Amino acid sequence: MYLSARKHINKIEWDKLDRDSDTRYSEATASQWTDVVNAAGVATLVDVESIYGVDVSVNVAYWRKSNQIHNWFVINVQRGEDDCGEYYVSHNKIKELVNTCTLAITNKDPNLLPPREGFFFGNTDIDEWYWKDLMDTINQLQPLIDRPDFENLSFYYQSSW
Repeated sequence: MYLSARKHINKIEWDKLDRDSDTRYSEATASQWTDVVNAAGVATLVDVESIYGVDVSVNVAYWRKSNQIHNWFVINVQRGEDDCGEYYVSHNKIKELVNTCTLAITNKDPNLLPPREGFFFGNTDIDEWYWKDLMDTINQLQPLIDRPDFENLSFYYQSSW
């Protein structure tokens, strides 16, 4: 189970260019632009000069057999579809999951995040591992929420069974 963060990077830092500026187009190219494009491995597929933006994706959270967390995503993000697809997760949903985990831990209420039975879903007992998964979720997601650029990132959840 993965949560990835994506950010779009423009080739040109447009705020460096304006009509009254002597800044040349090449001087407004984002730093390390060529390195990012080369790392993506697309330089041999297209003319690098014709690429004006890239999306960078990083896995920022990982769960293994945390069926209560997966169940939350299925119900609250995937509209009940449990198909190992990739789903957009809004900023509010990430905050909601952290709040739900915090509330469940505080009140010792597993009904807020019920386990989900199924193939490869792991244990459904409410035991120390259940509560550890909730703390791990908070510890992975809260730093994302606290980032100054949190609102500039797009998040996607995907499970793999």
